[in-house]
Amino acid sequence: MKNKDLFDEYAKDILENELFLETKKIYSHGRISIYEHSIAVAELAFSMIENNNGIDKRCVVRAALLHDFFLYEWHVPGIRYIMHGWKHPSIAAKKAKEIFGISRKEYACIKTHMWPWTPFSIPICREAWIISMADKVVALKETVFCRGKRAPLHGALRHAPPTA
Repeated sequence: MKNKDLFDEYAKDILENELFLETKKIYSHGRISIYEHSIAVAELAFSMIENNNGIDKRCVVRAALLHDFFLYEWHVPGIRYIMHGWKHPSIAAKKAKEIFGISRKEYACIKTHMWPWTPFSIPICREAWIISMADKVVALKETVFCRGKRAPLHGALRHAPPTA
């Protein structure tokens, strides 16, 4: 990522938000926190588009950071566990709108990031496609290379606190 100052400008209020910081306690792929995962997705998505002036960079950074902003532990046997893949995009989009007042485009990007897993929520703009692709690349990397590990995977995690 070449323009980290621009990324930081778009991300600052989210990264400093108390509720967003709660995502450090919720784990997803292996032992990677939602916080770590979301930053990695946002940084990858931003690096994919930072030289393209036809794409809304602010939207990409913010929606990528908030794409998994569902704020619940889903690794509990039961309906939440079974339905998580299909339900969490809508839950995250609603929470992001409520807490951060996101735009309609950001909302759509969050809600469609799990396509094709959510076959009726198809990305309809370039920003949404980029976030969906970045999420899949990062999730695959985390799942394959970090299964069971606690240490951060992503070298670009300048926002994460040092691990003890």
